[in-house]
Amino acid sequence: MARKEQERKQPQQARAQETVRAILEATVQILDREGLDAATTTRIAEVAGVSIGSLYQYFSHRDAILSALQDREFERTLAFIQKVLADGNLDEEPLETVRAVLRGLADLYAVSPGLHRVLAIEGLRVAKAEKVHGFDLRVIQVVRHFLAATKAPILRRNVDAAAFLVYQTVRATMLAYLLERPPGLDFESLIEELTNLIAGYLLGSDAASFVDARSRPRVVRGR
Repeated sequence: MARKEQERKQPQQARAQETVRAILEATVQILDREGLDAATTTRIAEVAGVSIGSLYQYFSHRDAILSALQDREFERTLAFIQKVLADGNLDEEPLETVRAVLRGLADLYAVSPGLHRVLAIEGLRVAKAEKVHGFDLRVIQVVRHFLAATKAPILRRNVDAAAFLVYQTVRATMLAYLLERPPGLDFESLIEELTNLIAGYLLGSDAASFVDARSRPRVVRGR
């Protein structure tokens, strides 16, 4: 359950907004380099170069900072998915569209892996459940619109179910990868395996030619 947040001053002026940005970026740095236990409000204020009093003007506790960071990552992720799955890309090769989405998500995670590992564990605790659910619904709606509008030969007749399954499969797999770092699986391999999985589910045998052409190693035979 998310901690009850007290009202805090909203940054209006440029200097105040810069202070908030410095606090958020300091938290990301600490999570990536030192871990969650080190990310006390005192340490965050120190790295941000602000007084602890200034920090508490905008954030009542550390969870409020994590919640703000989660909101920011939600916005970045949604904006990226909307861009890749925009109507202007409906004619793109489906396999490349799937790969572009997965690679972009991997890049977002790779920028601040420590932050995303923390949010994967703490996200539902520091944020209201309806906020997380609302983000999920918005992304699923973008995916659904693309599946319904694309000219690719999508096999799934229930587009609502397909959009839900595609999104949750990608989300769960990437979060598990971030938390577990399974041996023998790097980000590039993860992207290719997920691309093949999603393309096969959506396109069936039509995906095989795309996958085979790009994934199979070339065999050079002697004369």
